[in-house]
Amino acid sequence: MHFANKNAGLLILGALLTQQSYAIDVNVGDYTTLPRGTNVGVFYYQHSEMDGYYQRDDKTDADSRSDIGIARFIHYTDIAGLRATPQVVIPFGSVRNTQIGDVHLNHASGFADLIIASAFWLINQPEQGASGRYLALTPFIYLPLGQYDKYDAVNLGENRFKYDVQLAWVQPLSGKWGFEFYQDAIWYGDNDEAGKGNQTLSQDTSYQTQVNLRYDLNAKQRLAFGYAANYGGEQFLDGIRLNQNMEKQQVRFEFQHMMNAKTQLSAQLASDTQVESGFKKELGLNFRLFYIF
Repeated sequence: MHFANKNAGLLILGALLTQQSYAIDVNVGDYTTLPRGTNVGVFYYQHSEMDGYYQRDDKTDADSRSDIGIARFIHYTDIAGLRATPQVVIPFGSVRNTQIGDVHLNHASGFADLIIASAFWLINQPEQGASGRYLALTPFIYLPLGQYDKYDAVNLGENRFKYDVQLAWVQPLSGKWGFEFYQDAIWYGDNDEAGKGNQTLSQDTSYQTQVNLRYDLNAKQRLAFGYAANYGGEQFLDGIRLNQNMEKQQVRFEFQHMMNAKTQLSAQLASDTQVESGFKKELGLNFRLFYIF
């Protein structure tokens, strides 16, 4: 018997756990502009270990492990007089050993939903301070092309469109210190193959706030202490509230090193400090290789 028929509510919760597994959180310095005509290839590797599942603060024993890769290709150009970065983001990977209570969920692997985007800089002042001063907007469109099986509890794809608008503000502080602020609003299309496979999952707008306090050690190395909060995103199955949203808080520490003039390596450690609904990430190890060509 499919798990969907056993517990449609938990199916939705399990199916949505991968949303945050392959989401592209901002790395420190992401909105530093490069010259027009520059191309960049970025590869991310994200390892996550989940411990505990929360629903309105009530904890259930749970575990999950994921290894997610992301390939991102960026081109710097000018559009309507603004620096812009048309880009494509391709997430892929696996989620395994997922268990909620005494229920073991399926293993999932393959490609997640393709993302197309472009940042647009309204303020572009790289000469200001160690960090530069920037104000930018980035619309992201998630295309429902990833792996999805309506009978599986865990999927990499979401079987719905998503639209995310991100505001970025980078402000130099004193000396080598800088401050970064990011605010996202995410709108969701409907998944019409949810629950038992023929139900409709809808979701309210969700929001994410991220901040980084950065310190540029020198021209090649920097540190950042970060905080992120997700909130909103109430979910409904055929119009019935699931009492499930995306509220969580997370702390981060990141180190970046320019290996040569074209290659940068970033390492980030992340951990959830509070989760109202969903899996709690006890450990997140995120690595990024940034290559200019």
